[in-house]
Amino acid sequence: MQVAREFDFDSFIDRENTESLKWDARERRGYPETVLPMWVADMDHRTAPAVVQALHDRVAHGIFGYTSPDASYFEKVAAWQSRRFGWDVDPMSIVATGGVIPALTYAVRAFTEPGDGVVIEEPVYYPFRSIVENNGRIAVNAPLARNGEGRYVRDLAALEATFVDSGARTMILCNPHNPVGRVWTREELLGLADLAAKLDVIVLSDEIHADLTYPGIRTTPFSSLPGMSNRTATFTSPSKSFNLAGLQLANIVVPDRKRRQDFIRESNAAGYSEPNALGLAACRAAYEEGEEWLDAFREHMAENLEFLAAALEGIDGIELVEPEGTYLPWLDCRELIRNLGIEAGELDEFMVNEADLWLDDGAIFGDEGLGYTRINIACPRSTLKEAVDRLRRAVEAQSVSDDEPASTPATATFETAPIDSAEPIDTEASAGPETSDDSGASAGSASSTDAQSPGDSQEVSRARQNEAAERTKGDS
Repeated sequence: MQVAREFDFDSFIDRENTESLKWDARERRGYPETVLPMWVADMDHRTAPAVVQALHDRVAHGIFGYTSPDASYFEKVAAWQSRRFGWDVDPMSIVATGGVIPALTYAVRAFTEPGDGVVIEEPVYYPFRSIVENNGRIAVNAPLARNGEGRYVRDLAALEATFVDSGARTMILCNPHNPVGRVWTREELLGLADLAAKLDVIVLSDEIHADLTYPGIRTTPFSSLPGMSNRTATFTSPSKSFNLAGLQLANIVVPDRKRRQDFIRESNAAGYSEPNALGLAACRAAYEEGEEWLDAFREHMAENLEFLAAALEGIDGIELVEPEGTYLPWLDCRELIRNLGIEAGELDEFMVNEADLWLDDGAIFGDEGLGYTRINIACPRSTLKEAVDRLRRAVEAQSVSDDEPASTPATATFETAPIDSAEPIDTEASAGPETSDDSGASAGSASSTDAQSPGDSQEVSRARQNEAAERTKGDS
């Protein structure tokens, strides 16, 4: 596989001092300054050149008043869905908002009543639970499970029982699924569609990662299935595909007119009805001229996944859960935990203190995520190599005999100079400081000094979810 070299995904770009949540919040949130951040879902790559040019042009105008996207904007969004997914979207059904998570909040308020249940499928992106519970609704978990082949699947019979027992008639679907990386097949989604029709369920489908699938795999929009259009709200955005999260823009497809009006009413009630001017310009440019860049990035993403898979084969106790989509691979560390003789709730402490890595600990995604972690591979190969090298050294250092004192694992100084290719780089090793109390902590990582008993899985994961939800604003 060969990435189009006119787009540079190899050079390291220094993001420090840009108010980056990923890179500039380390010390502020209690992490050592040497920790390598690979948690929050944004890229360490510049966006498509066409998008950058469109933003330059818009900034040159110099006036940034209130915005109202015109008909051509919604036509561009609809055309993208048609080209990429074969999904026929009425431009009139699209509502531009300030982000997927705020929009999901509006939908929960618009389509349910306080005390209603909303079904989620954990392990799942942690704000789902928080937006449900913070708005006086009940998060009802219908957990995914790994089958004998290690693939995450949903049990439709169990899901139906969950709806019946809870009385819930609304569900948040993650398609593709974050963090487990499933891109639900059409057949799987048809089974869910039959259930939704049978029980009169409204589906809120988060499809923010829809563009980011691996070779040979394409996302099926849930709303595109027969009979699902009028019982589905679909949450889309260019933010993950083109690294535009900071521009705060999402496009929500709500075909049912009454539900769309209810959704807009909740958006207006929140006081955020006009989208970001630069976000609009960026989205338009991305969908008009960014397709070649996106496809090149997907090749880069696939190559990084191959590199990660090969590297993990040499690290005892860590299994890659093979993803079909997203640049956020899910790692099964349960054997590592057993090998180290630690509790599942201590995995993140090991990653921070011993490996000098800031990942998204699986516990924040629900009880089913304990013993797992999530890593971001939307980065130059040199960054990814540094991460796996740190992880390998940390695991090897812990394998010393119990009667021999373990030396402090060497932590490589991260290369901050640009490089010209994706070839691995070598850096001199130096010892990194121990992490401090994560009392300010990350949106995606729990404190290594939490007071909860690490053996109490539910207590640990709930505490970490709550902690994460308090700090996360727009990531998906």
